[in-house]
Amino acid sequence: MTFLGLAGRSRRLLGVAALALALAPVAAAAGPAADKAAEAEALLGSGNATAGFDALDAAVEAFWAEAPLTLRKAVLIDATGAPLAGPVSSGEAVHIAVEPAGYGFKEAGGTFAVSLSTAVEIRGGGGIVYAKSGDLGRLEWSGPKPDRSFTGRIGIGLPALKAGDYEIVLTVTDDASGKSATATLPVSISAP
Repeated sequence: MTFLGLAGRSRRLLGVAALALALAPVAAAAGPAADKAAEAEALLGSGNATAGFDALDAAVEAFWAEAPLTLRKAVLIDATGAPLAGPVSSGEAVHIAVEPAGYGFKEAGGTFAVSLSTAVEIRGGGGIVYAKSGDLGRLEWSGPKPDRSFTGRIGIGLPALKAGDYEIVLTVTDDASGKSATATLPVSISAP
């Protein structure tokens, strides 16, 4: 085992100090989510867990509001909800299970609502669009308080396509914020 001499320790401490100084402007400009998270950590450290949880909730709210609409999960499933295994027949219906994040809430009369519009394109090799729907349907939820665990399911009737590999490009748009997210899902069409 080797030990760093005083000069080595000094260089190491100066390196850590330089890194801390370099990161200080980033932390200072991090925004409300980082500020509330730091407050939550400080409150927890001081033994005030109740107020720490409130600050942590505020950090999550701030992060959620600033985040882009994101599809944390977008996967093809069959009618039973199981992940789609293997090719599908031309013209068959498939479903997409989605787990969005970063959507907004509209509040009216003590009820919070989520409303997402969906659109889809079926693309083949070279980006050729074989089918398109600008209004596939809506994903909606409402309740007495904001819920960040909203999930949905979208059904798609595939058009008559030749056997081969395609992509389903799903676009989800949040009505409350105007934010959009896209997921590209590969799908194979089997020969008849």
